[in-house]
Amino acid sequence: MERQMPIVTREQRASKAEFAAVCAAGLAASTAVAAVQYGARIPSYEAFIALNTMLLLWLPMCSAFLLTKLQPAELGFRQGDERLSRIYGWGMFFAVLPILFLGSLFPSSRAFYPLYKQFPHPGNVSWAYLAYFELTYGWYLFCWEWFFRGFLLFGLWRGIGSWAVVVQAVVFGLLHYQKPMPEFLASFAAGFALGIAAARIGSFFPGFLVHWASAVAYDLMIIGWNGFRLPI
Repeated sequence: MERQMPIVTREQRASKAEFAAVCAAGLAASTAVAAVQYGARIPSYEAFIALNTMLLLWLPMCSAFLLTKLQPAELGFRQGDERLSRIYGWGMFFAVLPILFLGSLFPSSRAFYPLYKQFPHPGNVSWAYLAYFELTYGWYLFCWEWFFRGFLLFGLWRGIGSWAVVVQAVVFGLLHYQKPMPEFLASFAAGFALGIAAARIGSFFPGFLVHWASAVAYDLMIIGWNGFRLPI
C-alpha cells in the first residue's frame, strides 16, 4: 500500500478540478448502477448490458475526456507490466478457485446461480445460450472492472493516494448487496485484492480476466452440482 505505482510516479498529481470531476462522475455512476441493481425494472438482459455499458464505461470515459486532461492510459486503460500481470493474474485465479468451490456448496449460491437465472432468459436454456450469456456478461465485467479498477482507482489515487484502493473496494462490495451473503462479504476482500493488483500492474485488464474467468468457473461449478443440466 505504501509503494508508489509506476503510472503515478511519472505524472503530477491531478488538479483539484480534475479530482472533483472524477469524484462526481464516480458518485453519479455508482448511484445509477445501484438504482439499476436494486430498483429499476429492466425489460431484458440486453437492456441491462446496454445500460450498464453506458453508466460504467461511457459516462466515466466521457467525463475523463471532457472534464479532465487525463488520458485513458493514466486511468489503467493500458497493457501494464507483463510480468506482474502474469504473476497476479494466475495467482489470483488459482487462489480463488478453492473459495469458489466452497461457495458453491451453499444452498443460497446454488439457488442464485448460474447467473443467467437472475435475468430474463429463454424457457429452455441451451448450452449455446449459456455461451452467449457468459460472453456478453464478460463485456459487462469489462465495463465493471474499467470503472472500479481503472477510472475510480487511478482517478482517485491522484488525489488521495493509496486510499483509492479502499474506496473502490468498499463501493464495489456494496454493489454486491443482493448477492448471496458469503459472496457479498467476500466481495470487499476481492475488490481490495483486485485494486492492489491493478495499482501495481498499472492496468485493470488482468483483473478483468480474473473476474470473468472466475464468474464462468463458478457458473460451471454450480451447473456441475446439478449434474450438468442447465436449470431453467
